[in-house]
Amino acid sequence: DIVKLITTSSRIIVLSGAGISVSCGIPDFRSHDGMYAKIAQQFPELPDPHAIFDIEYFRDDPHPFFKCAKELFPGQYTPSLSHRFVASLEKRGKLLRNYTQNIDTLEVAAGIQRAVFCHGSFDTATCISCDHCVKGDVLKDDIMNEVGVLQ
Repeated sequence: DIVKLITTSSRIIVLSGAGISVSCGIPDFRSHDGMYAKIAQQFPELPDPHAIFDIEYFRDDPHPFFKCAKELFPGQYTPSLSHRFVASLEKRGKLLRNYTQNIDTLEVAAGIQRAVFCHGSFDTATCISCDHCVKGDVLKDDIMNEVGVLQ
């Protein structure tokens, strides 16, 4: 029984993906009305919706990436019950690690400190030319205004 396992365990690993954030209003990527479907409609010139995450396509046209980043940028969504559950595991000393595929940083908003962002996050941004790293908030205005101009 899951309740017994949770109460008797002290090193719980949580693996999470888009499903944990869907109830917050963030679309998943692969469903028929998910992020990739929206991208395909908004940017029919893309060879494939996945191209917005391809560095070579980004160098040619960063606009689709910035449009997607604007929709996902932190501060627009509230953590779900699932995020709060993982945070409660951590508060009780039971969470070893939360490995997440999500980039929305709702784990941070929920207070989870033992999260590993497998696909990165908006916490930092690194220049693709010189590798200079800045806090993600530095780029917030540019992302929200879809500036996305490479210099």
